[in-house]
Amino acid sequence: MKKYTSLVLLFLSANIYAQPLRDINFAYLYNPDEAFAFQLKAIRDEQSFTIQYSLQVRDTSANDYSIQWEGRNLLIDKNGMPLSLNVNERARAKSGMEGQAVLPVLDAPKYLVAKVVKQSTRRAWLFYKSLASTHPVNNYLTRNGELVLDPFIRTTESVVVAKDSAQWMVSYYSEDFPAAAPAFSEGQARVSRGMKTDSIFQVSGGEAINFSDKGIYLIQKDTNSLQGFAFRVEQDYPQYTRLSNLAGPLMYICTKQEYDRLELANGNKKAFDRVILNIAMETERARKLMRSYFRRVELANKYFTSYKEGWKTDRGMIYIIFGMPEEVYKFDDREVWNYDNDLLKGVFNFAKSSSLFDPDNYVLIRETKYKDEWYSVIDLWRNARF
Repeated sequence: MKKYTSLVLLFLSANIYAQPLRDINFAYLYNPDEAFAFQLKAIRDEQSFTIQYSLQVRDTSANDYSIQWEGRNLLIDKNGMPLSLNVNERARAKSGMEGQAVLPVLDAPKYLVAKVVKQSTRRAWLFYKSLASTHPVNNYLTRNGELVLDPFIRTTESVVVAKDSAQWMVSYYSEDFPAAAPAFSEGQARVSRGMKTDSIFQVSGGEAINFSDKGIYLIQKDTNSLQGFAFRVEQDYPQYTRLSNLAGPLMYICTKQEYDRLELANGNKKAFDRVILNIAMETERARKLMRSYFRRVELANKYFTSYKEGWKTDRGMIYIIFGMPEEVYKFDDREVWNYDNDLLKGVFNFAKSSSLFDPDNYVLIRETKYKDEWYSVIDLWRNARF
């Protein structure tokens, strides 16, 4: 029996290793219960890509993971070419590892693939980044000497613009972007064609700085350039703890009148709690509603933060309302989520809509057919049946 099990594991492992990227179910990217969390980022300059990665293991007693690197030129390629990256491992511990490597632009494949392998089970997970010649990101932040791979930091944190000691231009935008429209809406919320820059200032690479105002920041060598990197600055994030930040995400499950009352509460906990209690009808259900809902909000902020808060994005909205999809497939121009459960049987298509502020932004292709499912699930939320 043990021999048979081993053969099965080897067969499954071989199939994972030799599989087109477009055929892989990437649902594990958005699974908070996955055995580990892996982040991958590429920074481009004229001569090279700097590849940064971080692997954080949840069960530190079973940390036998390794990372193998390969390149692929097409999403339909079953196998990639092994890459011998000169990895500078910045940190390794029982909880995981992080590091970076430099890849010359002339040697760069179209897709860089990180294959995370658990040695004891021979199971593999694949993660990839497109190394396009137009890749705009050309710098990054560090915090307490560690890489910042999340697209957000907090107002209380001190960070360093990592590359060299030259001056970098920082454009600050305080604009409050609209939340995503429902999945069945025939029109997305209107967004202005351009954003007003609130301020522009300089920072020096290698020096610590604190970004004390909420909003989005774009750091560039030249403000007329199409290169740079952006990140959001928030107070309590990705998990909200301040009462003043709780009203916004609830708009997806509130009536307009309820939402207006939540905003009017303006930090008054008793007034806020009355609205939630009127929705859920009893105290324990109200607690369950808030606990379950804001766990989803936290995950949406973690996975989908863009130029706006994660809960406001299209993928964040769908994740909050319908939960983690059973299947996620990634293509050059879109991401496809398949749901097949008791709540929903359907497909959501997200079209890639890249910008300097977010090269990996996605916009939901809305369809009126989701209206009934939407209101059915909203009713479950309001009755705290999650």
